[in-house]
This record gives sequence, C-alpha cells and structure tokens, in this order.
Amino acid sequence: MRNAWAVVAMIMLGCGPSASRPPGTGDPVDGATGPIVDAAACATETAAASTVIRPVDIIWVIDNSGSMDAEEARVQSNMNGFASSIAASGTDYHVIVINDTSHVNVPPPLGGSPELLNVNVNIDSHNALENLVAAYPTYQSFLRPTSVKHIVVVSDDESGWSKATFESQLGALTAPGFGTGWRLHAVVAESPPYIQGHCFLLSAAAGSTYISLQTAHNGTFFSLCETNWSPLFATLAQSVTQGLALPCTFSIPAPTSGQSIDPTHVNFVYTPTNGQPQTIANARPAARCNGGPGPYYDNPAPPTEILTCPATCSTLGSDPGGTVSVQFGCATVIQ
Repeated sequence: MRNAWAVVAMIMLGCGPSASRPPGTGDPVDGATGPIVDAAACATETAAASTVIRPVDIIWVIDNSGSMDAEEARVQSNMNGFASSIAASGTDYHVIVINDTSHVNVPPPLGGSPELLNVNVNIDSHNALENLVAAYPTYQSFLRPTSVKHIVVVSDDESGWSKATFESQLGALTAPGFGTGWRLHAVVAESPPYIQGHCFLLSAAAGSTYISLQTAHNGTFFSLCETNWSPLFATLAQSVTQGLALPCTFSIPAPTSGQSIDPTHVNFVYTPTNGQPQTIANARPAARCNGGPGPYYDNPAPPTEILTCPATCSTLGSDPGGTVSVQFGCATVIQ
C-alpha cells in the first residue's frame, strides 16, 4: 500500500538575500563554505517526488539435523507458493536459502531463477544464527543496500548463540549489512504447554532465543508443532510485502525547464500536521546519524535518492498528516 505522505520537491530557480554560514561548516558533498540562503526568498518551481518502494531480501536458515525431515519437506513444498504470493504483490524480492542443499533444494520456477540464491551450508541443531553470520561473504552481494531484510529461522532446537551475541554480530556486518530495521521470524517450538499435544515428538527443545529475537524485531512466530504450514507461508508473504512505502527514502526528481540540481544546495523541510516548517539538517554521511535526525544521500556524486536517519524516519512515520519539502537551490544546512 502506498504511504499517505504528501511529498513535494521544490526546485529553486533563483535565490534572494542570504545570511552567513557559521564558521567551520561546509556543505555535505564537497566541503565548500558558503551562504545559507533563506528558502522563503527563493523563487520556486514544483515537481512531483515520490517515496521509493523498497525491495525485500528474505533469508531462510533451515536446521538440517536428522529430526527435521518433515519440516524440511514442508519448506521445500511451500516455497514456490510463497514466492508467487510476493511476486503477485509487485514487490521486488530476493530469496536466500541457507542449508544443506541435499536436504532443501527449491524446485523451479523459483529454483534456478535470478531471485533465488542457495547457500550450501549444513545447519545443525544449535548453529543457525552462527552460520547465518559466518556465511555472509557468500550471499553479501545478493543483498540490496535499500532492501528490507527478513530472516526466517526454522529449527526444532535452541540456539547456541544468545540474543545479544547475534544482534552484535549481525550489526557488525557491512557493505551493505543488515542495518537496524531487519526483522526475524521464528518457526520453532514454544515452551510447554504446546499448541499440539504431540510436539515433544517434533522438537528437541523450545526455541526461546529465536522467539525473543522475533518479539524484539517485529517478526512472526509460527509453532513448529503445527503440521499444516500453509498459514505460515501466507502470513510471511503478507508480512514481507507490507510497510515498504515508508517515508524514509525519497527519489530525486528530474528538474524541469532545463535546470540542473546541485546536491550541495538541498534542504529537507518537514512540516508537522499541527506545526511550523522545520529544516532538518543533513547528516553527512549516514554514519553521522548516531541516533540523531537527518537526511543523507545514497551516493555523494551523483546522488539519486535522499534517505533519512532512523530517528527522522520514526518521526515521519508517526505523523501521516505531515508533509516534506525537498528544497533544491539553497545551500545545505548541515549538522
């Protein structure tokens, strides 16, 4: 579903009186000093800008221990329907399956397609999270920098890594890494009493660590004790295709009337539903977010998108009646 945010790109064609830039500051691209121009004094021409629909990367990590035969078969038989549901929504998706491919090997049409990457690593009862991190160089290039990343763990046992260890190790991965908005879905056994009375035959232990990660990272829980997995795949497909049109990434529109856009002269102005316009300073670059607000470019030169720091993204998402103006033509205000 498209986000209800109103977004307007203001292409500044001429600027009026200016004030001095504070000493020691430079713009976020080339470091040059210059005036901060009063945006209200600039002549403007408007052009439509839209929020960017983010792609999704879904990483399945499947326990290959000997007690997982039935569960592996359910994953393999449902994976094509899962991919078809995502494709039907128009979502740009990648699927990565980390497991011993002699256990789960997704058949066509997803199998053999450019949307699927198989990572042939044996996953035992306790090392799903550890191997997800260790195998990163194998699937790193298959991840997209702007994607929403979903991790799905299928296991009939408990993790050898703690929640804190996994979060720390995953957070250390870069280029592109997982960022802060990743989600984890747990297909594991819960603590007794079980949803199915016979679950003790299907599970070696409750997946408490996976459930804790799922709760903390906005994921879906599905009991390994269930024998009908169709609802699992339907719920996951719905989950990964929702909330993609976030007001956190903005495409830069082509200027009209033969004008060009100078990325050193761009300001990001947020107007709350019940408030006055406020210019949010550029973060230059993403690493400078440090928990604070700000927009920044996907690439310094030439930029194609304006992204927002998590703090700004959260602010925008909590105010669906607000507006954003991406103003081109006045020297950038930076942190």
